[in-house]
Amino acid sequence: MKLDDTNWLILQQLQENARRPLTEIAKNVGISSPSVSERIQKLEEAGIINGYHANLNIKALGYTLCVYISIKIRFGQVERFEEYVQTVNEVCECLKLTGNDCMLMKAFVRDTEHLEELNRRLSQYGELTTSLMLSKIVDRKIFSQEI
Repeated sequence: MKLDDTNWLILQQLQENARRPLTEIAKNVGISSPSVSERIQKLEEAGIINGYHANLNIKALGYTLCVYISIKIRFGQVERFEEYVQTVNEVCECLKLTGNDCMLMKAFVRDTEHLEELNRRLSQYGELTTSLMLSKIVDRKIFSQEI
């Protein structure tokens, strides 16, 4: 599907607020609400829009620390680790990498004791490097046509 300027504007509006009313998107984009609805449906069918999600305040849920954990997995443990990490509730992202480390995980923990316990569980599969996130510089970047 080829995206025109209007589709990009709709995508920008949805990324900013996926619950924005169609009438408001239509007004901001300069087309009718039915046209916006039709375009959104086509973007969904084309797989460009994969879903709509709630953005949770993790700190309000009691998980005050965000950490990034890279792991150099022991030989022969990759498949087992891939299965295991999917069951670890604290890990919200796990990426397979090239380079020295095999994977990079983003996780949320309540405190340093919780982090220590998480590291203990993960270290059964390999050597860890843990980094504590201090602050966000870019958060929820809106993808636009310029990319």
